Amino acid sequence: MIKLVVLFKQAAAQPNFELRYQRNLALLRKMPGVQRVQEGQVTGGPAGDAAYHWMLELFFADASALDAALTSPEGVTAGKDLMNFAGSDAELLFVEVLEAAAPKPLAPANLQAYLDAHQIAAEIVYPGAPTPTVPAAAAALGIELDQIVKSVVFLVDGRPFLVYGCGTRRVDPRKLADRLNISRKRVKLANADQVLDLTGYAVGTVPPVGLKTPMPAYMDPAVKRFSVIYAGGGGIDALLRMDSAELQRVSRAEVAPMLEEDSTESGGGEAKY
Repeated sequence: MIKLVVLFKQAAAQPNFELRYQRNLALLRKMPGVQRVQEGQVTGGPAGDAAYHWMLELFFADASALDAALTSPEGVTAGKDLMNFAGSDAELLFVEVLEAAAPKPLAPANLQAYLDAHQIAAEIVYPGAPTPTVPAAAAALGIELDQIVKSVVFLVDGRPFLVYGCGTRRVDPRKLADRLNISRKRVKLANADQVLDLTGYAVGTVPPVGLKTPMPAYMDPAVKRFSVIYAGGGGIDALLRMDSAELQRVSRAEVAPMLEEDSTESGGGEAKY
């Protein structure tokens, strides 16, 4: 994206400036390709008064769109009008708008570094196939569904909580609410962007430990049925193998019922958050 910035100097602030400015703005808006218009008054600078008193920004998809707008009949008319009423008291700039880079998810290497640094008895394994869901992970390893542990993030008034469930039964937000002695309406399942922001990992790859944001953890008793469990390993093709007792020790999770009763996920399985 690129924008045309028009800076009006203090000298342009004449008694009839507002009337002439609004007329010119109407002409500028008619140029083809204008996506957005933003205006602002310059209130000053670090040293006090600034050389400019008003700023106008017109946004375009790219440099070609801006060039087409300026050379169009509407652009030529608007340009002539601008020079007629502001002249040298208006300064034009072409500014490229840089898009904010999306955060890069953490990877198995980051998880391994955490395991090593904290001397956690766990191993990252690679089944040789993508494992984004519980059924896919269980099938790739040839193990029971309930040996696959899900790390599910919930938000309570913006505060994150981590719940360990297993198999294809969903984690029940009502049970977390009951445990916290709060209304169910205050418990929200984190969306994909929130999961990435809070844990550092993308949905379907979130490990049970080594997350970006420390958060209280709860573990459903079903997770402890198996001595060895598998959870997200930081990558779509990676899983973390560890003892359920070690997970509880490291996470300091409180054991409490968190899964829905006799309810299974349909349509391909629940993601390993």
